[in-house]
Amino acid sequence: MRSNASGLNASLAGLGLGLRLHRPPWVASTLAAILIFTIVVDILGNVLVILSVCRNKKLRNADGGTDTAVTVQ
Repeated sequence: MRSNASGLNASLAGLGLGLRLHRPPWVASTLAAILIFTIVVDILGNVLVILSVCRNKKLRNADGGTDTAVTVQ
């Protein structure tokens, strides 16, 4: 029986058979590693933002610490 373009056999998909996609075994571990790396970098970036806000009082207000005067032309 021929498979469709997605690698699944339409007649077996309803039975729960043939739902396995044909991918190399390293794909899942590579995607997991990229996801874990991204999560760790995001957490470290958030920690750095929290630390900088705690250490610098100018960053605590909503205007972002901009103390520049508005010039009128």
